[in-house]
Amino acid sequence: MKTKTTTKGAKKGQASKAATTAKRKLVTQRRLSHSRRLPASAIADMPGATQTNGPRRLSKKAMVGALLRRKEGAVIADLIAATGWQEHSVRAALTGLRKAGHTISRVRDDGGATRYRIGGAA
Repeated sequence: MKTKTTTKGAKKGQASKAATTAKRKLVTQRRLSHSRRLPASAIADMPGATQTNGPRRLSKKAMVGALLRRKEGAVIADLIAATGWQEHSVRAALTGLRKAGHTISRVRDDGGATRYRIGGAA
């Protein structure tokens, strides 16, 4: 007959409960360390992206909108860096903004990069 061994003095299930709690803490710490947050100085410069009462995380869609509302607009690389999305996902977000009724202008700058902006041309 097999017997289950537990740590000395621990009741049945306590050892596994402690391990589960430790694992949950580790997963939470990883999530917090990998969350994409812009510095407060960058958020303050974005029109329409205000923070109230502490550091509230800006959604990725809101980050895209705020970057596109800047006077100079944004290039795809800026949007990829801010959201962590792939290029096709950023383009899909732009399409979603168009479908939501926003006018997105596309202008090629002197360096040859295409800049996107919500509203009229820069």
